[in-house]
Amino acid sequence: MKKLFFLLCGLVFLHFTEAQNLIPPQSDLLFEEGKSMFEAGNYSGCVSRMLTVKRSVDVRPSVLEEADFLIIASGFHQNKAGIEVDLQDFLNIYRQSVHINEVYFMLGSTYFRKNDFIKAVEGFAEADLDKLSLVQQEDYAYRLGISYIETENFLEAERLLQILRLKSVTYKDAAAFYLASMYFSNEKYDNALELFQIVKDVDEFKDDAEYFLLQIDFAKGRYEKVAKDGKALIPKYPDVKRVVGLSCFQLNDYAKAIDFLKEYFEENNVNDTKDRYTFGLSYFYLGNFSRAVANFNKSNPLNDELGQNIFLLLGQSYLHLGDFSKALMAFQSASSMDFNPSVKEAAMYNYVMLLHQSSNSAFGQSVTALEDFINLYPNSIYADKVNDALIDVYLTTKSYETALNSISRIKNPGMKINQARQKIYFYLGTVNFTNSDYENAEIYFTKAISAGNYAQIEKNDALFWRGESFYKLGNYINAENDFIAFLNAGVKSKELTNLAVYNVAYCAFNRHKYADAERNFLRYTNIEKDPATVADAFARLGDCYFHNRQFANAENAYNRAISLAPAKSDYAVFQKGYVLGLQKDYAGKISQMNLLISDHPESPYLPDALYEKGRAYVLLNAVNDAIDTYRFLIKRFPESSNARKAALQIGLLYFNADMPEQAAGAYKEVIRLYPGSDEAKTAVQDLKSVYIDLNDVNAYADYVKSLGGAAKFDVSEQDSLTYLAAERFFLRNETDKAQNALINYLQQFADGTFNTNAHYYLGQIYYEAKNFEKAKDEFKKVLDAGNNRFMEESLVKLAGIYFDGENFEDALPIYERLQNTAENHANRNIGALGVVRAAGILNKHNLVISSANLLIKSENAEITALTEARFFRAKAYLALNENILAENDLIELAKDTRTPFGAESKYLLAKFYFDNRQMEKAREVIQDYIKQGTPHAYWLARSFILISDIYASEGEGLQARQYLESLKNNYKGYDDDIHGEIERRLDVLSKGNNE
Repeated sequence: MKKLFFLLCGLVFLHFTEAQNLIPPQSDLLFEEGKSMFEAGNYSGCVSRMLTVKRSVDVRPSVLEEADFLIIASGFHQNKAGIEVDLQDFLNIYRQSVHINEVYFMLGSTYFRKNDFIKAVEGFAEADLDKLSLVQQEDYAYRLGISYIETENFLEAERLLQILRLKSVTYKDAAAFYLASMYFSNEKYDNALELFQIVKDVDEFKDDAEYFLLQIDFAKGRYEKVAKDGKALIPKYPDVKRVVGLSCFQLNDYAKAIDFLKEYFEENNVNDTKDRYTFGLSYFYLGNFSRAVANFNKSNPLNDELGQNIFLLLGQSYLHLGDFSKALMAFQSASSMDFNPSVKEAAMYNYVMLLHQSSNSAFGQSVTALEDFINLYPNSIYADKVNDALIDVYLTTKSYETALNSISRIKNPGMKINQARQKIYFYLGTVNFTNSDYENAEIYFTKAISAGNYAQIEKNDALFWRGESFYKLGNYINAENDFIAFLNAGVKSKELTNLAVYNVAYCAFNRHKYADAERNFLRYTNIEKDPATVADAFARLGDCYFHNRQFANAENAYNRAISLAPAKSDYAVFQKGYVLGLQKDYAGKISQMNLLISDHPESPYLPDALYEKGRAYVLLNAVNDAIDTYRFLIKRFPESSNARKAALQIGLLYFNADMPEQAAGAYKEVIRLYPGSDEAKTAVQDLKSVYIDLNDVNAYADYVKSLGGAAKFDVSEQDSLTYLAAERFFLRNETDKAQNALINYLQQFADGTFNTNAHYYLGQIYYEAKNFEKAKDEFKKVLDAGNNRFMEESLVKLAGIYFDGENFEDALPIYERLQNTAENHANRNIGALGVVRAAGILNKHNLVISSANLLIKSENAEITALTEARFFRAKAYLALNENILAENDLIELAKDTRTPFGAESKYLLAKFYFDNRQMEKAREVIQDYIKQGTPHAYWLARSFILISDIYASEGEGLQARQYLESLKNNYKGYDDDIHGEIERRLDVLSKGNNE
């Protein structure tokens, strides 16, 4: 574009005429008439005449071009809608027109009017300034200068406006004003000030100039002047409240700052981060922390220095409000930014100390965070406090492995650190013990014992719990030694002292040292107050007397047990009846067994009670009563070993009563019901005597022959010797030899006498070798043999094989059978827990509940089994919408988050409240979870995600994001779904903010 030299020297006026040769008079007249109208500003009349000219048949091309030009020029002056299209059409048709520059000028001006400054610049750039009129050149320069400002081409804008300011009459003041505005926008306040001073008395720009002069005063820090002069401008310029409010803030008049800024935000739909920050800071300085938080959050802090300051202030505000969790999140956000080192240090200090003080070390980050602070700021003014906190946090964190790793990095640990390490070893032992990992528990308790004398109470308590671990592992000698060492220790937990005496007694009892057991059980009954455990001690004391044949003392001890805990006295009642029988008080024995049957209908001792009741009738010569009792036993508990014995006794009773036909029928019933059992073999032998008595040996021979291999009368020497050799290898743990010998036996004697035994031993060998398919086949053959002495253990192993192989459908009925028939209490509990697990996986919720109830009522179930049963029961209740029962179970389970079931239950409880829209309860559970901690980080991580969901559902996206960011930075697991869930939610929150 050429310089505006011609703006100064004159203008060349546009000529519309050219040589006119032979123009028809009428067209000429119309054209001239229309042209005159254009020059007079009658643009509508001009257009009308030119359209008539264009319709003339003899109109010359040059006149046609002039007519088209005057039409679009009239449209331009009339601001005709879509004129830019007409102008562009003219340019396309008349590419060589003498009006080309003026048309481009009009095109640029049209876009200027429409505020399309990019296209305006493009249009003006095509016009040759020298060929425009003086007026058009001034308009051109002014409009192009403004367009350059809007498109941020400030150098060109300044050049054009400066020329106009110095040379133009029309645009002198406007050029000065817009130049000043441009300088203001580019923070050239001195240049802007000079020009605004020039136009401040010009009516057109006076008010705007005063407004900008006030803004310049604010920018230059003249806050008192702005606060004083700005109020007068507010009626005309309400947004002046912003700078007045900000000036009041700078003058420490926070109340007035709040008044002005509050009105400003209410009247304007703007949310400048820095202004909101100042507004919130005003509330902060006045101690109104809730309003401060609201405005800091509205400022939408970003990842920059201002955002870092806002997060620090948010943390301090939340601290004042007592919302430590949110404070923690805010401090962590500020400390993760590197814009301001002093802010970062202060935020990190607040974060690590709050993390420590509030016990919110969710993933062991309190240890690493404190350690990181010391490493980053070894000379910090906060260093001493952080060191003390680091020692303290070792003792409180649930992330014990993290703490141990941290301690290992300390070169010269002092007494406090060594004390912390010894305690951590002890805590790790308790965690493993709680989760039934007794081998690792013993290892950590041993480390605690061997770590010195820094934490004496924990060291001595470790003796007790190592003893418990040894006891659970069946190592009664080491267990007893540890309990005795605990009792002899100088400093020990009082609540464990009595239990140690109790446990010493049990160790002796399990080692059959009944005199020692008796002495310690007596000691325990004299010092303990809990009726349930004292009752158990008296029951065991009765057993000691029983084994030493002190029957009167045994009876008294059982009586004490019954009186102390009548609801759980079934064992004592049974034993008392048994002792009465040994003292030949058979009526008393029957009475006790009846008491057991009536008062404890679900007792596992019922089959024994019925059998002993039958024996008492036998000894009283009440044969019919004995037979009736035995028959009831067989009907009620057909798979018990007592049923087999009772069936055999019925045959013997009939035989002794000289009722051979009834005896024969009874013995045959034994053989039919229990074909593979020892009782069946005995029945075959006894049946021979019956048939001899009936003088019908041939009938006996035919009967035995009909049995085939089901029961053999005679055991051949080869059969017996071959089996015994194989059994000997098995008992000596010579596995390979035993396996070959057992297979050989089964091949040689397909119907051998000891087939059931051989299949069971072979199954055991395969099971130990983890050849579960073959083991399964052998155990199934044991079960197919009927009620036998290996049935119970075969059920245990077979159910386990199915379950571990995830064949839950086949595992479930075997566990049910074990639960209902096992005589060994431990096996019965295995069955019940197996039913709970398999039914839980198969969504058989009612079955889960019924079996869990049985297990929870059991006296001798492991704590971990009870916990697991309650956990599955809670999930079943949830599935059945039994919300109150589910909630009760989850609350109980969530008390101990050291176990995996407690850890998951804590999360499920919060999720339960969340799903039922009880947000505050859900939040309380999670906050307690964070404070309580857990070794099972996954479920705590799920709880972090859940609390972010809670905040997101309440519209608090910032809080939701902070929890997710904290989890993202601190959760170390990468082989699960946690990080994916975090990213998915962060993406949703990010999209929500953008929208």
